[in-house]
Amino acid sequence: MTDDPLELDALLRKIREGKKFERVQIDFIDGEFAANRTIKPTECDLIPYLPLRFDAHLMVTENNVLEWSKAAEKMGFERVIPQLENISRPEEFSALALDLETSVEKIEPYLGNLDLVLVMSVKAGFGGQEFDEVVYEKIRALKKRGVRICVDGGVDQEHLPILENLGVDEVAVGAKRVLSWK
Repeated sequence: MTDDPLELDALLRKIREGKKFERVQIDFIDGEFAANRTIKPTECDLIPYLPLRFDAHLMVTENNVLEWSKAAEKMGFERVIPQLENISRPEEFSALALDLETSVEKIEPYLGNLDLVLVMSVKAGFGGQEFDEVVYEKIRALKKRGVRICVDGGVDQEHLPILENLGVDEVAVGAKRVLSWK
């Protein structure tokens, strides 16, 4: 999550050179979904960082979701993950994000079409928040439905064994945290 393309390039270079991760999630916020603004997908040159794989997490309003998702696909993002809360046609996406306060029941009608549910463990839109353990029940409910789960927000190393035991398939870790991991 950044509003500076040069900072993004520096972070991606560190991730690529560290050779610890194969997938990178970049968060995009339009300033309307949340009171925060980041770069746009069109400001991402991913080619120098291949073979890393990229996800675009779109925390944008209905007015921007189609434009930003098409731009992300064009720029080479493998998965485009919009927030369920602000889109009227969630069935058009193969991955959706569920904000901390949103119930699992809201996403149930779309689970059959989804390859991934990104479960927010913080309030969407801002980095540096603490992991909220209330998300554990949401994870348990989604696992019962057989869906692939990524947890995003406030994840530290101490959470990894718990999330693994709950059946979480992926975690998204903030840049400041991931670069300090051993």
